[in-house]
Amino acid sequence: MKQLTIFRILTFTLLPIAAMFGFIDIIFIISAMANPALLFVAFIIAAFVIYTFASLKFLTKGIDLARDCKPSLRDWIRVNGFVASFLGTMFLLNALSIFFTSDITLRQYLSQFLETVPNKPPMLNLDLFLSIMKGMAYFMFFVSVILLSHILLNFKLMKQYQNLFGIAPKE
Repeated sequence: MKQLTIFRILTFTLLPIAAMFGFIDIIFIISAMANPALLFVAFIIAAFVIYTFASLKFLTKGIDLARDCKPSLRDWIRVNGFVASFLGTMFLLNALSIFFTSDITLRQYLSQFLETVPNKPPMLNLDLFLSIMKGMAYFMFFVSVILLSHILLNFKLMKQYQNLFGIAPKE
């Protein structure tokens, strides 16, 4: 029962993040019309959004109401869960790399980047970019820990409630 409560909390924590990423994904899909390389990023973000809402459906319809779910829902959760775990791992690695890089090195990278930006406004200085980068690192770390924990719990619960998908439990 404790796992189910944690799963429920993580699911409802991921929902607003998935909704925000859904809007961002629409922008990536539109941008991919001019740059097809963005389709890969759009695919990964879409998998995260689909995984989150499919998991919500499994929780509310399957577990809470004890109603049977289509076997295709299990497939949607599994496939998109694997892709979303890739996203979570990349977020975690990027956040940790920023956390373990010294401020001096980050400032060097950012100053090199800011030199390449033409006609930058004066308010866009090095300290602002450094604080934005660290803020994004904390956000990515938070999302990755929640997402990876959610995926692990979801796969355990799908095995526990496999009868909801029409799969006979193994004894």
